[in-house]
Amino acid sequence: MRRFVVGTAGHVDHGKTTLVRALTGVDTDRLAEEKRRGITIELGFAPLVLGDDLDVSVIDVPGHRKLVHTMIAGAVGIELVLLVVAADEGVMPQTREHVAACELLGIRRAVVALTKIDRAEPEIAELAAEDVAGLLRGRFEFETVPVSAKTGEGIAELRALLAKSLASLPIPPRAPHARLAVDRLFAVRGAGSVVTGTLVTGELAVGTKVRLVSPTGEVASEARGLHVHDHSVSVVAAPTRLAVNLASVTLAEISRGDVLTTDPHLAASSRFDAEVLLHFVPKASASVEVHAGTSRVPGRVQILTEATEEARAIARIRLETPLVLIGGDRFVLRIGSKRGVSGAVIGGGVVLDAHAPHTRDRALRLEVLRAIAAGDATETARSVARERAPRPVVSGDLAARLGAFEGLVSRAADKLADRGVLVRLKDGTWTDRDTITALADRAKRLVGEHHDAHPLDRGLPLETLRRKIAPRAGATVVAEAIRVAAKKGPEDAIVLDGDVARLVGFVEGVGAGGPIDRVKAALRDAALKGLGEHALGELLGLPSKELKALLAKIVRDGAALVAGGQWFEVAAVDLLRARVIEHFASHSVLTIADFKALSSLGRKQAIPLLELFDREGISLRKGDDRAPGPKSRRV
Repeated sequence: MRRFVVGTAGHVDHGKTTLVRALTGVDTDRLAEEKRRGITIELGFAPLVLGDDLDVSVIDVPGHRKLVHTMIAGAVGIELVLLVVAADEGVMPQTREHVAACELLGIRRAVVALTKIDRAEPEIAELAAEDVAGLLRGRFEFETVPVSAKTGEGIAELRALLAKSLASLPIPPRAPHARLAVDRLFAVRGAGSVVTGTLVTGELAVGTKVRLVSPTGEVASEARGLHVHDHSVSVVAAPTRLAVNLASVTLAEISRGDVLTTDPHLAASSRFDAEVLLHFVPKASASVEVHAGTSRVPGRVQILTEATEEARAIARIRLETPLVLIGGDRFVLRIGSKRGVSGAVIGGGVVLDAHAPHTRDRALRLEVLRAIAAGDATETARSVARERAPRPVVSGDLAARLGAFEGLVSRAADKLADRGVLVRLKDGTWTDRDTITALADRAKRLVGEHHDAHPLDRGLPLETLRRKIAPRAGATVVAEAIRVAAKKGPEDAIVLDGDVARLVGFVEGVGAGGPIDRVKAALRDAALKGLGEHALGELLGLPSKELKALLAKIVRDGAALVAGGQWFEVAAVDLLRARVIEHFASHSVLTIADFKALSSLGRKQAIPLLELFDREGISLRKGDDRAPGPKSRRV
């Protein structure tokens, strides 16, 4: 059995509710005020039996000009519009506005009920039918049936036409996630909170875990019970009218316009980009009313491309209150009379990017949006990567922005990665190849600049390199750029050496202009007497900062060591160490006098070296003398 949702549309007092009652036997005006005033105020719902294989829900909408927002909320998710036009009046202002809203919401099939034919002369009814045809021609597939709900004339023919029209609609693609925009909420004694709406995608079963997403956040819940037109069901598929009994949620946590869903990516947005069709071109940053789902909020529209009436353009919509949106959603724009148009639908369209980024490069932003609008997944993947650079593209984020189109884009990105146009990173994100190449070149340049500025350093610390490559890029992008920069082959490749990066062929100290050799020569001349840092600086005429760097390098090279604030040539200390070890081979004690004899040093100069040998385990201090240490045995 196929399920359908049909919605009425038309001017106030053209007989929509009366016609629905004639078709279904249900009076959809349930409020006392509706019965007193004789007009529909809130949405009404009724089941329509058209055959064993057609399960139809009818949504009856108000026709008053002040309730167009309610009509638009009711039109969400309908596949066929039952346009009601009185034969004695023809097309009226709300007829036009309702038709415009339906068209902008993507509805393309209409059945026209030319009502009240019992009150109109044949010539007048014929003019009304021609008027409707002129309004719909080229915009909708439609057929017209003259009817009278009062006499029953044409009702059977209308039912047959509805059945035929619905059966001819293509079967919609299966959607992985359920989605329902709340249009009513109430509490049932003993059952708790209940929400109703049109299930527009996916399916729900009793026990399904759901999210109730609002402009301010979300509430987790579970479908405790499901009802379709007061009949309990265990599972239901879109499209259909549905009441959901929610577990663990109070009415205070729910509002009309909230969205019940199983989609983990659906979220509220305060800014989105869209392809719009404009019946009236507003001024720059004009205030508008944005209708999406069952919500309406104030916003401002900024046209990003050239716009003319009845032509498509790309626009950015900024909202005063966030809307729960995803890519592919449709919306309607209305503008108030103070802007020169009397409460009219001025346009609408389809959401291209539900969470539009702040625009740094408008040309690149338009490339992305035009690719999405064209349904070009390959170009979308490529342009989104360029726009996002140097940060990577996350499929989950893209799903919230593009909706179902994200799957095609991710698959296109995989193919582009296979061709080397994009780069698939280790964490599943992706970016474009040019970004990685540019960052790898920057890594090499940064390392080279560090060598020039600090020729005595081993290289640029990796952590510093990661931080400097691209502060806004993610860790995986930086890691990939360094990996590419370190690839073997290029002469300017970098080498990862422990915690530093250096260029291939770099030798510490090259280009230092001789200071290293001068320091080494000074230490060699001083031999075991050693030199303090200040004395070295005075001797060689070197600034303290440069001298420290030179000494640090010489220590790293193993040519010098420091003891007691004195710097010594390692070769001289090695010879003395060997003499001490040789002494312990035949003596159990090393006195200060013995050490002075071995080193030819005074007491003041000898003490730092003795303490060095103590630390090394060559000797053990006992009073003023030394005994053999654990490392004094000859090897």
